[in-house]
Amino acid sequence: MKKIMLKKIDKQWIGLILGLIVPAITFLLIYIFAFPKTDTITYFEMIKAKKFFAQILSLAVIPNIGVFFLFIYTNRLSAAKGVLAATFVIAFIVFGFKLFG
Repeated sequence: MKKIMLKKIDKQWIGLILGLIVPAITFLLIYIFAFPKTDTITYFEMIKAKKFFAQILSLAVIPNIGVFFLFIYTNRLSAAKGVLAATFVIAFIVFGFKLFG
């Protein structure tokens, strides 16, 4: 029974989805804890005006390390590949913002 559950979770698309959701949640947590009295529109305008988006997105990717190592530790290597792929996608987005924005 345990092997069946392991195979169900060990999919690259699960890792990819988690690798994209975890930074999004972290991005929101940065907003909630760093700027508690700022409304959402002002927050995004401030990020745009001061060009903080790449830096905040870079910080938001850090929890992916935990998800990646959790998958490695539990021998879900395909899901770990998905997390790594999501991290590379976000890294290319950050690189694009640094280069063009």
